Amino acid sequence: MEDLEGFKKKIESDIKRYESGSVILLPFLDEAKGFIVEELCNKYKVIYYKNGGIVNSSKNRYLLTQYDYDDSYFKIKKYQIIYNKKYYEIKHKNVLGSLMSLGIKRETIGDIIINDNNDIYFSCTEEISKFLEEEFNYCGNTPISLKEIDYDITNNIKFIEKDLFVSSLRLDCVLSSVYNISRSKILEEIMNSNVFVNYVSNLNPSHNLKLDDIVNLRHKGKFKIGEINGTSRSGRIHIKVLIWS
Repeated sequence: MEDLEGFKKKIESDIKRYESGSVILLPFLDEAKGFIVEELCNKYKVIYYKNGGIVNSSKNRYLLTQYDYDDSYFKIKKYQIIYNKKYYEIKHKNVLGSLMSLGIKRETIGDIIINDNNDIYFSCTEEISKFLEEEFNYCGNTPISLKEIDYDITNNIKFIEKDLFVSSLRLDCVLSSVYNISRSKILEEIMNSNVFVNYVSNLNPSHNLKLDDIVNLRHKGKFKIGEINGTSRSGRIHIKVLIWS
């Protein structure tokens, strides 16, 4: 929480620079920090754009500018990791661990994608691309090489849709219904800071959720409020949630 508060102050400072005519380019941000950027930009009527180099990126660079721009302004490079798939298996944690072992910052790396064919792709900031081309030669014990690409790669996010009838849109009520966990257990999770709404810790069980809210329950996953429909004859609210699978 303290880290996010410090980040919020930094973005407010960046917004003041934007208002003075500066162009602000942020590093790759996770969803929690991205949500803060968008919330503050909307509050102060700041024009922003985002790009992660990969379609449906979970990590994005944000560009705050009052001027015309094109994708080159984001300074993103995309690579495919080339390796012998017949003899080696590389997992997401191997890629990220090997990149971090090179001494670079996490914010210089975007999404890491491994598709069903075990093809591996990642995005990075332009500033570190030459360094990676020279130094990123192994994932763990697996020899690799990098191939720069200029075509679209998609992060295929999979959801499970679930229709529910809930007595209210309270946080504890919806969580209990989504994960089929008792309200008392959900209250424990909330009080133990294990529940997040829009990537911010929420300690209020009576918090009313709204359309498009994203809710995380630590060790269980996350879901999005996809639809809020009418009420049944018994007064229960029909909602549809999208659960990350």
